[in-house]
Amino acid sequence: MPRIEVFSDFDGTISLGDTGCILIDSGMGEEARKEMDERIMRHELTFRDAMDIWWSSVNLTLEEGLELIRPVEIDPGFLQFYAFIQSHNIPFSMLSCGLDILIEQYMAWHMGEAEAKKMVVLANYAKVEGHKWIVTYRDDSPHSHDKSVSIKDSKQKFKQEIMDRQIEKEQAGETKEEREEEHVIVFCGDGVSDLSAAREADVLFARKDRGLESYCRTHKIPFLAFETFDEVTELIQGLQDGSLTMGEINRRQEEECQREA
Repeated sequence: MPRIEVFSDFDGTISLGDTGCILIDSGMGEEARKEMDERIMRHELTFRDAMDIWWSSVNLTLEEGLELIRPVEIDPGFLQFYAFIQSHNIPFSMLSCGLDILIEQYMAWHMGEAEAKKMVVLANYAKVEGHKWIVTYRDDSPHSHDKSVSIKDSKQKFKQEIMDRQIEKEQAGETKEEREEEHVIVFCGDGVSDLSAAREADVLFARKDRGLESYCRTHKIPFLAFETFDEVTELIQGLQDGSLTMGEINRRQEEECQREA
């Protein structure tokens, strides 16, 4: 059984609507924001520079902002998916270029405050002073939060564990060879903020009819299109019970990125 770790974007992936876009559109308007999205996809503008412009346009109190995002639905399969991976001790981290104060409240609405606090949420930091939204980015990258870093760190940690075990065996005089443990990184995303993570995952789920799916098709990045987290749960179950291999999953991902939109 492989060791599986799951990372996921929040806005537009776990939440069906993008909480950040809802607030930004209230300031600069949807059309202007989407034009900047296209420039990011064409690598004409960094996500971080866009974030500076976007959040400076928002003119809401925190209470008004939360009221706007309150109706946003959660992916219908996410809570069941999360319960499944928790019961199987599969590590899960939420990687977001969104704002911690929005994500934490949103998840508390849907799973309760106590359970929401247990989640690993790596996002940008924000505070609201009056009607001014002040954002502190998680890192200095052009992404505002380079999601690939967490995935690379996980891969490196796994490699180090393998090396440490091998050294321990050699020191103990053990000669029996064991099958090398497989490490599988699953990432779920939907849009422009997920581009850095897309190339690092072993299994990439891109929400159907969103920017990440289009980007992966254009740049021939292997992926699986998905509609709900039920599909993610099914794949992980298959890896665990042996009914799915990474060879088969890679074949499906290659086929998907070659398919015409």
